[in-house]
Amino acid sequence: MRRSRRRGPEGPGGGLRDRPAPAGHEPVQVTTASAGTGLAAALAAPLLFLSGLSALVFQVLWVKQLGLVVGVEVHAVALGVAAFFAGLALGGWWAGPMADRQLRPLRLYAIVEAGIAVLAVLATLALARTAAPFAWLESHAGPLAWLLPMALVMLPALCMGATLPVLVRAVAPPDARVGRAGGGLYAANTAGAIAGALLASFLLIPALGVRGSALAAGGINLLVALVAWLLDRGGVAVADQRTQAPVSTQGSEPMTASARTALWLYAVAGGIALGYEVVWSQALVQFMSTRAFAFSVLLAAYLAGLMLGSALQARWADRIRDPWGVFALLVAGAGLVALLEFALLGPWLLAWQSAAGALLPGPDDRLAAMSLRFAVAGLAIVLLPTMLLGAAFPVALRLVVDARSVGRDLGRVVAINTLGGIGGTLLAGFLLVPLMGLGRALGLL
Repeated sequence: MRRSRRRGPEGPGGGLRDRPAPAGHEPVQVTTASAGTGLAAALAAPLLFLSGLSALVFQVLWVKQLGLVVGVEVHAVALGVAAFFAGLALGGWWAGPMADRQLRPLRLYAIVEAGIAVLAVLATLALARTAAPFAWLESHAGPLAWLLPMALVMLPALCMGATLPVLVRAVAPPDARVGRAGGGLYAANTAGAIAGALLASFLLIPALGVRGSALAAGGINLLVALVAWLLDRGGVAVADQRTQAPVSTQGSEPMTASARTALWLYAVAGGIALGYEVVWSQALVQFMSTRAFAFSVLLAAYLAGLMLGSALQARWADRIRDPWGVFALLVAGAGLVALLEFALLGPWLLAWQSAAGALLPGPDDRLAAMSLRFAVAGLAIVLLPTMLLGAAFPVALRLVVDARSVGRDLGRVVAINTLGGIGGTLLAGFLLVPLMGLGRALGLL
């Protein structure tokens, strides 16, 4: 068999380097859906949408339950978010190389989704009975007691973090379409997260309660698992065993220096993005009646910006001639826009909120008017900078991900970016804002 050549990530100048595959390891011939062996992105996107919806329903439930367990709302939010994102990061890092070794990655995806359903529902039921054990452990073990609720959240979140790299591996995009496929599926997953956050707060919990909402979200995961299993049984995204072999992470080439640089720079971008969210949440409180509403609206606006930016940029990410320049421009532009919007924050936002409230037909619907004013505040401050940061995701995939190791590389992008976000949240919330104030903290970020 003639040894094929591998397209490596772009260097700082955007040029491509062809590198031979290592001796003794024939590369996997990645095929796309058009050849009948890859999962079409049009089928993968709805699966990731539903998976993201379920994940955010569970996150909302867990944060609500943790408030009853630990007794302090702000600590519950911090604990729930940190444990959730840490689980996502570990799941992406762990599952990516595993997906690359699979002849049937779609079957692995079905197993992961079924695992989410079981572990997440069990975690919800366990958290409902954790208050007394937590109080006992806190009195006897001190801070170590926090490991109990964190472990309950992290285990299902670990499986949730595996979904994106595993399903992108099933799509098996070639090098020329990594940015488009990865960015589009990331946008679909984020859109589902927005829907899940809103459904949990405004529909599921009021109608079904915590346990019923958990069972409904778990049912969604089981439905996704069933569809993925049936698609796999139908021969979708199955490698041809006569000509293909699973990729071995020991045989695949390590990341180039330029790819590692892009990976860590995107981690810094993730930290900056979550640092922005901390600062913005403090700034928007004055335009909203409660801190809880500020957090909810900000989360929805933040996710909407990431979704829109990634979806739009994914269309052109693979045709960019200078991906390094575009990546730097997007990250720097997000910071400049955020700083400018914060500097201009003032009475104009209150005027926009009043104008939006006046658009409603009836003055008696106070909840709708309040929700609309909150949405205006969140979107006016958060949407544009997070769109620029979301647009950086498919460009980062273009710089880092190689089609032969798409699961490993994409999993690392998501994992490192998520860990950077955790670091940015802690840095901004516990150091920058208390010591420097909102304006200077945002300027530094």
